[in-house]
Amino acid sequence: MKNLIYHFLLFTILLLSSIVLFYIYGEDIWMPYYKKYCTTQIQTVKVIDKECQPCPTPPECNQTEPKIVEKECPICPEPEILTPKQKLFRHLADSNFICYPKKLTLIGLKYEQQLEVWGEDNEGEQHLIATYPFTAFSGILGPKCKEGDRQIPEGIYGISYLNPNSKFHLSMRINYPNAFDRKMAKREGRTNLGGDIMIHGSNRTVGCIPIGDENIEQLYFLAEKVGIQNIKVILAPVDFRKMNVNITKANKHPWLRELYDKIKKEMEEFKK
Repeated sequence: MKNLIYHFLLFTILLLSSIVLFYIYGEDIWMPYYKKYCTTQIQTVKVIDKECQPCPTPPECNQTEPKIVEKECPICPEPEILTPKQKLFRHLADSNFICYPKKLTLIGLKYEQQLEVWGEDNEGEQHLIATYPFTAFSGILGPKCKEGDRQIPEGIYGISYLNPNSKFHLSMRINYPNAFDRKMAKREGRTNLGGDIMIHGSNRTVGCIPIGDENIEQLYFLAEKVGIQNIKVILAPVDFRKMNVNITKANKHPWLRELYDKIKKEMEEFKK
């Protein structure tokens, strides 16, 4: 019995000693198996620090910020500065005039508040040279009948003289009243029809046609070159080439339709 116990203890000691020695000196043998079966593998993920690209989105839900692209603006040329005379020469060239027109027709449109300048060439054709806006206006549509009514006349007129010393820069006097105005006034027993109706500069008026200082300089110079005897002035309530005037029964002047028919006929050849 004692021998049996002795042999068991000796076997145990030898077994433990073998295990210890194998653990110490046999690591290259048992360690791979230990890592394979007795440990949990951890996968290492390499993180790259990189800017994320926006995910593609439908056109109606595009949340990406628009890119701002800076571009150099082209250098714009400075605006050309012309004198009134130079501007007039440009108007004449654009209207196919090599020299000054043979005759001038000025069409004053009260409703549109514009003064059209038409020139006649050597073959009798009419060309629109310029259109000057009124810089002020007084009165209403309808003819001038008496002094102080603030009305711009309506009819066919001429230019009686040019005034270089006008208090409105420069001026051109319209020969109101004409023969038709005096005839109708006599028929109705009207006197003191007024006068001194001008086309002038500045921006004030009481029955005249102001077109501003720069524009009157152009027109005044052209009138000097053409000659006032070759200038006709048509003053109309509206542009009869585009519309008509409804004369009501309340109208006090039965001759008004006759006047407007004459003005309309005079305007027929001046087509833009």
